[in-house]
Amino acid sequence: MKKNPPRAAGQAASLLLAVCLLSGCTALLERSYSVVEPYADRYWDSGAEDTLRVDNYQDLVNSLLLLVEEHAEEGVIRCYGESWTYQQARAAREEVRRETTLGSYLLKDLLFDYESGTNYSTITCTMSYREDAEDVSSLITISDSQSLVDLLRLAVREELEKQTARFSYDTPREDVLAAVEGLWQEMCQAEMEQQATLEADLKAEEDGQEAEPEAESEADSPEGEPNAQAEEPSGEPEENTSEEDLPDDEEPSADNPAEEPEPVVYPPCPWQIKYYPDNATAEIVEVILKR
Repeated sequence: MKKNPPRAAGQAASLLLAVCLLSGCTALLERSYSVVEPYADRYWDSGAEDTLRVDNYQDLVNSLLLLVEEHAEEGVIRCYGESWTYQQARAAREEVRRETTLGSYLLKDLLFDYESGTNYSTITCTMSYREDAEDVSSLITISDSQSLVDLLRLAVREELEKQTARFSYDTPREDVLAAVEGLWQEMCQAEMEQQATLEADLKAEEDGQEAEPEAESEADSPEGEPNAQAEEPSGEPEENTSEEDLPDDEEPSADNPAEEPEPVVYPPCPWQIKYYPDNATAEIVEVILKR
């Protein structure tokens, strides 16, 4: 049998292509990779179990926040590298409690004992948490104050006692206060209009009941009998008083505009607003809706 050289050459080319493709895939599979360790792991002291290690003030703040995030009730921190003082530990504690979002919202109190040593200082912390604080990861995240108004409308409709939300960026307190006050005035205005409508309907019903007996008494009176209440003509012509005859103090004046209606006075808003942190801008806002 004769061999077909072109066909054999084609088979060889196909085999060579398959080998190249296979070697390329193998190179992709053998690509090197790296493992990213959690950032928080570097704060744990390898020389002591369940003990955090810090080398500067910012590390101390981050370590305290790490304990708060884990809802730890106790924690031990070793401070290396600097001449640490009790005042530094106290400053870090106050920063976490009052200036950070997690600390200001979750913590009820943070106590610590400070012990100075030769190679390091030791801070032993005891944390207590708010019982009414919600899980921060489950809070609804909103973008602006109008979104907060929508949440509050839903909370009022469902008769909730509290609504908590987390802004995606720091929001000025003035914007939050204006939004809450605006919603409260809107609700008061709707309630006042509803009350006015009920009073108008009640008055119309009472007027209708009083008008029915008067109509019956006029129908029962005999025909031709003069009405005792009708006024008798006096024979004197009525005086036609024009605007020109009016005294000066009664003439209409274009300089005196019509009186403006008095502004509506709303009752003060009974809702309580809490900001976390309690600064000029806040990330978490808690509105207590009890009235």
